Amino acid sequence: MNKQTYFISINQGSRIEIFTEPTDPALIQYEVEVDGEEVEDFLNLISRFREKDVEPEQIFVRPFNEPAADRDKQELKYDTRELFEMIYRYGTEKTRRELEELQRQNTRA
Repeated sequence: MNKQTYFISINQGSRIEIFTEPTDPALIQYEVEVDGEEVEDFLNLISRFREKDVEPEQIFVRPFNEPAADRDKQELKYDTRELFEMIYRYGTEKTRRELEELQRQNTRA
């Protein structure tokens, strides 16, 4: 299957989108080369992030439900790791270098 270039945009926490062209240069964007099935994998993962976005009303419905909050944090952590692994796997050489540098910075911190 033919690979096409897409840009994974990460903005303000869990707001993640996929574009066919670069967008606002102020956003964090990672260039990936994927086929149709791989695009679907990204879209499915992005939809999981959208489902987990915290709405203000959720805070008031279960303010002290610590086990649920801990579970949500673990799921978000897992999905975030999966997202960056996919970006690295399908990323261009430039994208991979950027992620490797980010990893180096995080291990120093």
